[in-house]
Amino acid sequence: MYLELDQPEIIPPYNRTHGHNGKLSTALLVVIITLSSIFGIISISVLIFYFVHRSNRATEDDLRREEENQAYLELNSDEQELFFQSREFLEMNPYYIGDLTLSQNLSIQEKGINAFEFVKDQMLTNNDLLIVNKTELNFFKNFECSCQTNLPIPMKNEVYYYEAKIYSLPETSSTDGDINDTLISIGLGIKPYPWFRLPGRHPHSVSYDSDGYRRHNQPFHFTSEPPFPKLSKGDVIGVGYRTRSGTIFFTRNGKKVSESKLGGHIKNFKLPRNGQLFPIIGANNICSIHVNLGQRGFVFIEANVKNWRYAPLEGTGPAPPAYNKFNADILLERSEIDEEEDDRSNDFPPDFWATVNKNKREGSKGRIEGEVYDDDDDDDGHFTYDAYSEVDSDDEQITLNSLPPPYVHGEEE
Repeated sequence: MYLELDQPEIIPPYNRTHGHNGKLSTALLVVIITLSSIFGIISISVLIFYFVHRSNRATEDDLRREEENQAYLELNSDEQELFFQSREFLEMNPYYIGDLTLSQNLSIQEKGINAFEFVKDQMLTNNDLLIVNKTELNFFKNFECSCQTNLPIPMKNEVYYYEAKIYSLPETSSTDGDINDTLISIGLGIKPYPWFRLPGRHPHSVSYDSDGYRRHNQPFHFTSEPPFPKLSKGDVIGVGYRTRSGTIFFTRNGKKVSESKLGGHIKNFKLPRNGQLFPIIGANNICSIHVNLGQRGFVFIEANVKNWRYAPLEGTGPAPPAYNKFNADILLERSEIDEEEDDRSNDFPPDFWATVNKNKREGSKGRIEGEVYDDDDDDDGHFTYDAYSEVDSDDEQITLNSLPPPYVHGEEE
């Protein structure tokens, strides 16, 4: 009789992991597919970025060439020279970026609105542009020039606003009596900005011109009618900037200027890399402009109610020194006092108190020869060297009229 027993399956040593090979192969396949997908996505993204950047660069180059051609066709030789000089100036001097520095923040905190002031370029002299009281601009020469504030818009509040009043503007500028051709531009722009150009003519600048046009990166002549009212002497122009939306709006004599003819306000006016914006004002002939950054009340009521000034009216600077009450006409004040030496005998010239007591007793009779006074009478004197003594004290202050000179008495005798 034979017993048939099931023999266990014998797996050779080289084939003991046969059940795990399938799982390992599947995992490797998944990893390879994932890495390939990631690599493909990255490659496609790089290609898209390259072609988009190339197309944008091609567009910028096309716009640059188109702008150059327009400059050659529409501008005269002097204007062409200024146009290309300004372009080189902006390429050589990149605009300021970033937030306010620590020193700028401390200056605003300490001085308040007085920390802001207009500064002119070093190439301009006082015969070209004179700045009085930090914000009063006086233009004298017949050429384009502009100036900006020393500090940018802080960008901490929602809205910043300033006003400029045309304080002086000649009625005529030529001998034949033509209408005044003085052009004033008031707006915002980057820094450094070409000092020999008006704002609004080059990238990252906006202005309201006195001829009624709004300029936004526009250096060429207009052929249409001005959409804004023309400016004259006494007008107050306001420029507001909303930091969140980058919207710029203008006011004239306390009322907002309608920009519907131009498609609305300029929006999204924000500089790349967190660039800084500065108030900028320029002119091309004799005129005077007074700027209000918030040191006084605005003509635009909403700006006063919502406090749109550039900085607080007063800073948190140190208090002024205390002024003690003392009598005027002090002849001599003691410089230092030694607490260990209370004797005052060395504080005065010889026979000082004797002369004082003698003149006090005799009045204006003069010196009597042969009479001797003791130096111990110092205690009877009522003069003091202390310039800061109590007001109600019995001591008398030493003044120019306290001790008549001896030669006066000799002459009277």
